[in-house]
Amino acid sequence: MSEKQLEDRWGKINFYKYWKKVSSAVDQTAGIIITYNSQPIDPLFHSTSGGKTENSEEVFSTKLPYLRSVISEGEEKAPKFVSKLTISRNDFVKKFNAKFPNSGINAKNVDNNLKILETSEGGRVKKIQIGKIQLKGTEFRSLYNLNSTNFDIHFSGNIMIITTIGYGHGVGMSQYGANSMAQKGKTYQDILKHYYNGVKIQNIKDIF
Repeated sequence: MSEKQLEDRWGKINFYKYWKKVSSAVDQTAGIIITYNSQPIDPLFHSTSGGKTENSEEVFSTKLPYLRSVISEGEEKAPKFVSKLTISRNDFVKKFNAKFPNSGINAKNVDNNLKILETSEGGRVKKIQIGKIQLKGTEFRSLYNLNSTNFDIHFSGNIMIITTIGYGHGVGMSQYGANSMAQKGKTYQDILKHYYNGVKIQNIKDIF
């Protein structure tokens, strides 16, 4: 993203304030990389974990030893820490059956034909059964445009309420969790080693 694009996003006053911070951080960490077993890591991150991050294999295909589920405190003030989707039974079923026409659900029976089958260590939905269809939590999230796969579903008359915790895939560093740690006086090394298990912070000159 160019400086002009950042200025348009942040506004002129905030641009100079934020750009100074960004430039300082870049200068102070020049040549520094995160490694695991002397190899650069894939430093995945997301906005808001909802209190606990996710193991990599729960979301992606690969199990990585440095991408383990950890507690992520201080995220409660994140703008998307909790979100709610309110949708009518009819609209929910219409959308679902458009994707899965053989589901066997309708507005009257959906509450008795919906069950979360499996959750991850981080509290996210791995598998959910809706009528005759079993799907991944990631598929359900995509279908209803949810902020994360950490969700719960309740019914109130003809209304369904889907409550979602966190924002993003949940793997690696939480941006709002990292910000909370920084505000408590933790260094960037402390933060990185919290979210990336067993890593080292090294100068690239010492590796290659």
